[in-house]
Amino acid sequence: MTGKVDGRDRLHRGTGGGIEVGPASEDGLVPVLSRVSVASLVANLPMLALLLVPQLLRSRAGSETLLFVGSTLYCALIVAALATAPIVSAWAAPKGEHWTTRTAFRATCRIRRTQGKAFWQRFGEWFLLFVLAQAAGFFVAWLVPYVWDNPAFGAPGEPRWVLSYRNYAAHVFTIYLFSCLSFGWFGARVRQLSSEH
Repeated sequence: MTGKVDGRDRLHRGTGGGIEVGPASEDGLVPVLSRVSVASLVANLPMLALLLVPQLLRSRAGSETLLFVGSTLYCALIVAALATAPIVSAWAAPKGEHWTTRTAFRATCRIRRTQGKAFWQRFGEWFLLFVLAQAAGFFVAWLVPYVWDNPAFGAPGEPRWVLSYRNYAAHVFTIYLFSCLSFGWFGARVRQLSSEH
């Protein structure tokens, strides 16, 4: 009996190197990830607003100047979302005094200094998931293209490209949903380290 309890405890606490799902409780990785991912969807709405403006992120929909502005804003929002992911996780799933919206950022900085290998492993997991989010979005765009040549191009007032906003929105929402999952994953995984610090 004692061995089984100790085994579950080791699985939950882990060593900082692997992915510990934890016991079937509200503090396990899966329920925490669910709550944090939903919170990430809310916290990163400015990113969704930007993504929904094709003129700022697609050269075929706007100018090169607008593309540069939009891409710069998008990169800034990605950095902000990643930096605030631990705070969002503390908002959705607080954990004692060491993991609240007021302490999560400082705790993350300490974790980066004292558990560098485990921290950067979690960063690598986020990066992989974020790349997969982009791939999922472009897969949707391949299934339902949102831009194509305008057969009437050349006539007065006709644009070079035709853009289907409905198809574009499907592409964007796919990227946004999976991107927020990646931010939620990072926040939840760093949260795990906070109990080991």
